[in-house]
Amino acid sequence: MSRSVDRTILFVLPNGEPAEEIAAARAWLESLPEAEVQVIPLAELSEAFLGHGTTVWCHWTETPALPEAARHTLDAHVRAGGGLVATLAAAALPVQLGWEKVTPDVATDALWTEEPEDELADDFSAAPRIRGLQSFRGHPLFEGLGSGCYTWAPQEGERLVRCAYTGDNWPKSGRVIAVQKAYINVNPGRRLAWEYAVGDGWAVCIGAYVYFAARDRRYALHLERLLDNAFDRVASNGHRVRLIGGVWQPRSAGVELDERVPLPPDLGPGADLALTPPDDLRLERRATDAEYTLAGTRAFLVGREESGLEEVWFHPVRAVSRWGLSSDSEARDETERSNDRSNVVATHFRIATGVFERRLDVDGHAVLERTTVAPDEPGLLVELQPEDPSGEPVGLTLILESDLRLTWPYPASAAGRLRYSKEGGALGLEAETGEWLGVRIDPAPRCLLVENPSTDEHSCCRVHAELELRAPTRILLLGAGREEELPAAVDLAGWADRRAAERRGQRDEGFVLESGDRELVEAIEWAKWRLSTYRVRVPGLGTSLVAGYGRSQPGEFGDGRPGYAWFFGRDACWTALACLAAGQPEAAREVLEFLGRHQDVTGKILHECTTSGVVHYDAADASPLYLLLAASYLAATGDGGTVRREWPHVRGAYEFCLSTDSDGDGLIENTNVGHGWVEFGRLGGYHVSLYLAGVWVAALAELEVAARTLGELDFAGELAYRAAAARSSLELSFFDPLEARYANGRLRDGSLDMAETIMTAVPLALGAVRAERCERWLDRVATEDFTAPWGVRLVSRSEPVYDPAGYHAGSAWPLYSGWVSLAEFRAGRTEAAHRHWEATLRLYRTVSLGTWPEALHGDEPRSIGVTPDQAWSTAAALFPLLQLGRDSREPGA
Repeated sequence: MSRSVDRTILFVLPNGEPAEEIAAARAWLESLPEAEVQVIPLAELSEAFLGHGTTVWCHWTETPALPEAARHTLDAHVRAGGGLVATLAAAALPVQLGWEKVTPDVATDALWTEEPEDELADDFSAAPRIRGLQSFRGHPLFEGLGSGCYTWAPQEGERLVRCAYTGDNWPKSGRVIAVQKAYINVNPGRRLAWEYAVGDGWAVCIGAYVYFAARDRRYALHLERLLDNAFDRVASNGHRVRLIGGVWQPRSAGVELDERVPLPPDLGPGADLALTPPDDLRLERRATDAEYTLAGTRAFLVGREESGLEEVWFHPVRAVSRWGLSSDSEARDETERSNDRSNVVATHFRIATGVFERRLDVDGHAVLERTTVAPDEPGLLVELQPEDPSGEPVGLTLILESDLRLTWPYPASAAGRLRYSKEGGALGLEAETGEWLGVRIDPAPRCLLVENPSTDEHSCCRVHAELELRAPTRILLLGAGREEELPAAVDLAGWADRRAAERRGQRDEGFVLESGDRELVEAIEWAKWRLSTYRVRVPGLGTSLVAGYGRSQPGEFGDGRPGYAWFFGRDACWTALACLAAGQPEAAREVLEFLGRHQDVTGKILHECTTSGVVHYDAADASPLYLLLAASYLAATGDGGTVRREWPHVRGAYEFCLSTDSDGDGLIENTNVGHGWVEFGRLGGYHVSLYLAGVWVAALAELEVAARTLGELDFAGELAYRAAAARSSLELSFFDPLEARYANGRLRDGSLDMAETIMTAVPLALGAVRAERCERWLDRVATEDFTAPWGVRLVSRSEPVYDPAGYHAGSAWPLYSGWVSLAEFRAGRTEAAHRHWEATLRLYRTVSLGTWPEALHGDEPRSIGVTPDQAWSTAAALFPLLQLGRDSREPGA
């Protein structure tokens, strides 16, 4: 463990016999070779020599009354530039030391039992009961730990010591630097860490989940790193400026006028160019209620063909939470204003690469609406143009609402109060967190009003603009993050140039299908373009592929979650493999770099990283998929420079995977590691799933080739040995000779779950199992029991668990069809492979135009997933290219 400073740490024992927890913390501290450790009872603290560089650590399960002499010694030490770390019950010490007037209202010493937040995870298979701490968008306490981490996996009956501020109770002088983090949940109402600048010194208090005597040690490295950072935080630093870091604060809601808020720049030239797409790809139809999406690297929108825009996100905030148009003849009472949808309805819808158009009927007047997003900045442009400019002007009212809400898991209240300024047709809006939105309407509306529909906890700004359409009226939205400069100008012609250049590259460099079936050729081109739209850049986080686009929904798992528009490990790896096949290797490179940058201290690869910067590492398959992608990227591109730079991360992920093989059978495990594909339902909760075992075998085999290419011959030899052992173990423990097929999963007792699923496709497609042993499965998956005209179901209709609307119990995912077709090509079942591939390709016109949905009903060709536009569904349309290569010709040839 690295140390940024030489340390002297004074560990203060409470009076009386130290508890097991205190003894365990002392043992860990004394094991650190880089620290000089002194241990002293509290009663002798006033007599101890506290040098200028000494850090005092009080780790207590109860808070004794400080003797006056000890209180004076600690206070004087910190004021003189020393440091104090106070953990568990000792976190309340600042009150006794006179630094804090407000006492923590929670002082728990009890036996652990489940809490209400654990109920949120009950829908997930084997969801862990875990606890930790989460900062507000980053803090030095979490250096190397993302913006927060788990530190404890409690067991029933284990001792829980917790000191916290809750409800409306906040420290008056201390800065709250972390709140409770549970499984896929953050609880800002339970504040667990706070810090103080006292004189020339510093103090950090952590009131819970710092348990060195924990029974389950899976988060030991995180706990140790957290304490390491705490010691760094308070260490004497010679009066150098400390990084402040994020702070949780009590927020109030509302909207107020502040003329200091900057206004957006003028529109400038080039709007018509920005709204004119390339000519090669267009889809249109009579407008329906189907959703549509459009995305660039910093912005995306989602809406419906008939009713129009619903949300706009400028990563990581929601720029528009409601957008509605109404005609002058329509009443605009408060009831209609609160309606989520526009009451001007489109009659025709057309989408192209980067632009969509809607034809509106406004009181008998035809109006053309054109919309685009900036390709690489937080920007959006909407144009409303009367199609008969010589006629009378068309009156429209625009209602636009913005809350500048951060993506989950931060609450809607995190933005705090909103401030705005306006002038003519321009408005600037800013949140307490520093995010800014600019709106400019050109020409200026007849009237521009700002209203405040905020609730007690959620700020919202409503803009009411009365438009008079005599010629094109353009509405420009621009955004800026808290650490970004505000745009001084907007280059709309540049938007068009960059979008056109990217599209030319896709046509010229990517795979081109030669086929007499125009629809299949068009589908490939749409898939190539859609792949490029999942690239997202967030300042401070990096660039990678997000999982899909959709509108956020009310409720615990919907609020602040726009579809799946954040970063995933497994999704990005599978999608990046398709990017390699489609001629977009830079996207695959960015995925590798992003996942390496955000690797856990254990070497584990993330499952989720929200665009607001909160990371979860709860998947078992992300790490081996990352290894597979690294090897595949090198094989496809020959870019040894990138892979060499990422090699330490590759080795770290490999070592982590090895650590998860608890029974020594050569296969990595799901148990105590995470889900591997199936996250919940009857088909989850295996000790080892066939899917995970297959990915691991393939990763080892491909990584061996990569290691040899890089000259890592000893490592290559080790990989070859492990790949052979893992392959043998998979065959021995998963293949049932009586059933003549592979099991779907293995339980902890060694028994097999023989449910009929499509998951055999993954190891077969990756070459991890013997194709001749898959003959029965190949026959079955080609039947109507598995295959619908619109795709392949996860389980056969004859399985007892089959539910056509079940997320992991019978729905048909384009991803499944892609896996199956790739497996069939590999096994030489070309007729079935082409049939499944074509079914996947043709989905681009089935639901939302030009997109592939997340999931379809098992018995009906309709979308039932969260997103209408899913990355790995799009990728699935290109998976067969991994087998066919660039010289492939038309399906069925």
